[in-house]
Amino acid sequence: MQIQECIRRIEHAVPPDWALPDDPIGLQAGNPRQDVQRVYVGLEVSTDFLKKAVKKQADMLLVHHPLIFRPLKRLMEDNPVQRLVREIIRKDLALYAAHTNFDLHPEGMAKVWAKKLGGITMHPLAEKPQERRLKLVTFTPPEYADRIRTALSQAGAGEIGDYSLCSFSLEGQGTFLGSEHANPFIGASGALERVQENRLEMILPERAKWSVVKALYEAHPYEEPAYDLYVQDQFRDLRQALWIVEFETKLSWSEFLQRIQSSLPQWAPAAVVCPDRKRRIKRIALSTGSGSSFIPMVCSLKVDAYVTGEIGYHPSWEARESGLNVVAVGHDWSESFFAEAIIPVVRKYCPEIEWIAER
Repeated sequence: MQIQECIRRIEHAVPPDWALPDDPIGLQAGNPRQDVQRVYVGLEVSTDFLKKAVKKQADMLLVHHPLIFRPLKRLMEDNPVQRLVREIIRKDLALYAAHTNFDLHPEGMAKVWAKKLGGITMHPLAEKPQERRLKLVTFTPPEYADRIRTALSQAGAGEIGDYSLCSFSLEGQGTFLGSEHANPFIGASGALERVQENRLEMILPERAKWSVVKALYEAHPYEEPAYDLYVQDQFRDLRQALWIVEFETKLSWSEFLQRIQSSLPQWAPAAVVCPDRKRRIKRIALSTGSGSSFIPMVCSLKVDAYVTGEIGYHPSWEARESGLNVVAVGHDWSESFFAEAIIPVVRKYCPEIEWIAER
């Protein structure tokens, strides 16, 4: 399998349009046409991570944190980011990042962590995001509808979840009047024609727009096929990364901290805000990574505590003043479940690939 095909399948499982604006996700280095057999998966690129990947004979790296956050103006050996990029190129590896699009994934790291904490119920505060999508509407002679539907599907239209070739059609009548220069497929130029047509509708990701339109022109019998592209409503909400988790029984503060410690590979609390140590813990809010922006929202929820990766000084003060207990375990530890979470999600669509989690 080529890397570009592997990426196409990864992006079916973890749509890039779920990412927040300006997040530099996707392929950051490598040859899309190169073959891939092994993918090494971990939180982020480092010298140690790269050595392990080479030792495992990986062809591609799949990470959560993008290595390149800003455009590179040079590639120097004395800069850590530039040096690692140079080394990835030297080793003929590909680098792909799935960052905030995986933070918002309903099977992402937050769900894995919630299970490790012993949650019996867990759900994001908002429904999962939707990929930016369009609806294509075109009109075709009935006998060409299946041919056009298949061509559009092969170009990327008509996929809804695990279903393909999804479409809707409706019978109707179309009219046209061809000029003297026209060469109509049906009827003659210079005469008003009335023809039976099918209205064909299919959903497509915005990124597939031009390939789908190209396929329409190639498969359609008309000289000038009529079509419309309607923009579908988008749903992108940071609350999709904030989860509510409930335990079976109420926990003391010390029992709660012990449960957090047991859920992580290693842990020394990066920050603890505990204005109410006597409060029993049964229902919590949880987010991975940086959770500062959620503090005002969490303070308004009926939860007993908030667990996250990191929070800043002023959000800590706000939590304390609001009486909210907070535990920040460290950005990296809160996302240490990346490989464990994403491998089952992408393996479903790329069973031929050997997915290797960083150890």
